[in-house]
Amino acid sequence: MKTNSKNKQPMDLLKLTQNLSLAILGSVLSFAAIEVANPGRSDAFVIFNRSGNTLGGGSRWDAAPRTIQGQDRSLDGGLRYSLQGGSYQAYRDLFTWDIVPSVNEFQNAIEAAFNAWTVVDPVSGLGTDLSFVADLETSVIGTGTGGVHPDGAEIDLLASTDATFWNPGNTSPQGESFFYYINDTVTLTSGTENYAGSSAIIGADMTFNNNAGTVYTLDFFRRLLTHEIGHAIGLGDIEGDISANRFIDDNYDGSTSATALATLSNPIAQLIDPLNPAASPFSLFTVPDQDPGVDTPGVDILMESRGLGIAPGNPVTNLSPLVNDDYAGRQFLYPVSSEARFSSEARVDEPTATLGLLALGIIGVRLSTQGKKSKQQRVDTPTRSAIYTK
Repeated sequence: MKTNSKNKQPMDLLKLTQNLSLAILGSVLSFAAIEVANPGRSDAFVIFNRSGNTLGGGSRWDAAPRTIQGQDRSLDGGLRYSLQGGSYQAYRDLFTWDIVPSVNEFQNAIEAAFNAWTVVDPVSGLGTDLSFVADLETSVIGTGTGGVHPDGAEIDLLASTDATFWNPGNTSPQGESFFYYINDTVTLTSGTENYAGSSAIIGADMTFNNNAGTVYTLDFFRRLLTHEIGHAIGLGDIEGDISANRFIDDNYDGSTSATALATLSNPIAQLIDPLNPAASPFSLFTVPDQDPGVDTPGVDILMESRGLGIAPGNPVTNLSPLVNDDYAGRQFLYPVSSEARFSSEARVDEPTATLGLLALGIIGVRLSTQGKKSKQQRVDTPTRSAIYTK
């Protein structure tokens, strides 16, 4: 079920002589969609742009340096994010709050949402090479109506009264995330070069509803942002009606609530082959948005679109809301070896929701590649600009 969806036509499909793809994913969140479950940790995950009925493919940020039209577009040096308005105060003031947070509190909430994706998995002990860096000197560039524009920082945070999933006047606290990707292989964080079937994310926009009367709590905003960041790095939503036959797991069994909980709570990040995630011992499943399934008490996954994992075991105030599922998805897209363990602090807070996968089509442009992706910097020059149309 997708609430508050916007009745707009998808973008026109442009056929150009060369290929660039626009990947689109969106999430819509509503306080009315919060679902409460009992404490528990769960696993299994969904990625975007998988290859058919295999575990291959997936859209990732490139671990090797990559430059597109003079702009860094890779994990090298950390993913840079910027805010509409150019400062934490200006961005904060675009929204209505139940209690207006101080600038420091708002900045801490945004940093906590990003930091949550850099935390060591407490079960597997696996860290990550993901890192995020504020780059407020780079102006965000959006469409003004949701969706995504390829320029700006690598990740732009925006606000709008009119977007893909909501119209002017809508007062539900919600957000949507979209990313551009190019059909080009990437270097994995584990060191594997030219990973077969993969595609490179080159820009992401996250837009949040700021219609008059839309009221946020700071905790909710943080959890919502944390969920959207998951989309910006390539993770999808887990509900079966959104991601049919796309749920990656080792042994899901939805026969009963007990079997669903048992098979959705065993950690699997350590089973992922860091050099070739597609060779990991997993299968594809459809997990219904019910009990047994996503709604089984104890299944509190952050990347669940309806609820964002908010439950007694993963409250909105939790600064580390990722669970086994979310860590496994991170490890699949950005693998590290079991010997490589990284430390970093985390924080995170907030949830609720309803999310939808938006299939808007493909937009033009192929990026021609020069150079190799080992230690050299990759420079991609588009033959023409991508065009976003409704």
